[in-house]
Amino acid sequence: MKRSCLLLAATITAMLLAACGGSRFAPSTSTSAPLAAKAHSSSSTYKLLYSFAGTPDGASPLAGLIAVHGKLYGTTLNGSKNYCSASCGSNDCYLGCGTVFSVDSSGKERVVYNFKGNFSSAQDGSWPFAGLAQFKGTLYGTTSGGGTGDGTVYTVTTSGKERVLYRFAGGTDAQDPEATLVVAKGTLYGTSVYGGGSGCGGAGCGTVFSVSAAGKESVLYSFAGGSDGARMYSGVTYFHGKLYGATLEGGSGCGSTGCGTIFELSLSGKKRVLYRFGGTSDGAFPNGLTAAGGVLYGTTEGGGARSSGTFFSITKSGKLQTLYSFQDIPDGNLPGANLLYLNGNFYSTTVGGGTTGVGTVFEISKTGSESVLYSFAGGNDGNAPQAPVVAFKGGFYSTTYKGGGTGCSSNGCGTIFSVTP
Repeated sequence: MKRSCLLLAATITAMLLAACGGSRFAPSTSTSAPLAAKAHSSSSTYKLLYSFAGTPDGASPLAGLIAVHGKLYGTTLNGSKNYCSASCGSNDCYLGCGTVFSVDSSGKERVVYNFKGNFSSAQDGSWPFAGLAQFKGTLYGTTSGGGTGDGTVYTVTTSGKERVLYRFAGGTDAQDPEATLVVAKGTLYGTSVYGGGSGCGGAGCGTVFSVSAAGKESVLYSFAGGSDGARMYSGVTYFHGKLYGATLEGGSGCGSTGCGTIFELSLSGKKRVLYRFGGTSDGAFPNGLTAAGGVLYGTTEGGGARSSGTFFSITKSGKLQTLYSFQDIPDGNLPGANLLYLNGNFYSTTVGGGTTGVGTVFEISKTGSESVLYSFAGGNDGNAPQAPVVAFKGGFYSTTYKGGGTGCSSNGCGTIFSVTP
């Protein structure tokens, strides 16, 4: 079953409530430091750049931003002038098909493209969970729905000309892509939550796929569930000629779901599991990976010393070290986005935690020294950031899924913000 337009954090939180445990499988090796360094607060300058208004504007931005020609471009999961829900009937309805938007550093926002879903036989995309990737001067992205029903890969220009590049078919093909595409050796690579076969309850356990700029798609690997891994909500990272990524489920522990895995995949489709999370001090439910200095770094949404997620490093041989355990309020909780590596430190967001429990922007060193750069208050400033940050014009820019006002069922339709250390 696909994720709805409800907050992803609710889904993950429910998973975290399950008992996590179990042992790791070989060849995984781990060293852990439950609280490698104490968190400390840091004063930073926060700026609200834009508050989404719902329909016909965008709503519910889940993905991060990309800088192109002096502006930032991103996607909203909901909103747009095209409804994608039969329940829409009030002025406050925001369950549209999603948008592509641009915003400049002064906060001037523009809807670049409104997705149409499958209305009027358009077979357009709908519900873009993922952000945008730039390839040969064009923006590329995925939608989790639309097309023939199982999602699309699309291209869009900065002027708003959109074209569906590929429509997923489900089954042995990919289904429900929700992560940003990456470019490697002239080809786009992505992941899907479902598809790849009939495992994991019938819809498939997820895939890694490739697609060319001309729209030729191929499933590179289909996950088998269990110890192999399942459910690719995050994307892959191209590192030293291979793809590296994390499955949110599979492996061992954490009830019947598994606590997640980290894997290596050649461009020809040969896969190796590097690590299977156990759900205790080593973490559970990993996100995407970021390379720095010949090592991969990442976060988990659960596990750790306080069951609030972890920051870890892992080598290509599969040796994992837990460098920091998030501590919830007033520290972060549930780090759900990729890390940005800049000038020796990593930057990202947490969905929960902070002084009021509705999310943070944080900085963390390679050794696990963490600082909260900003704690969201949950009102006009934003609520529940689930996207990575991007460095732009001297600050870090990103989105929050909720907040920014009283629209969208009184939760706020989401925001664009900047934090300057």
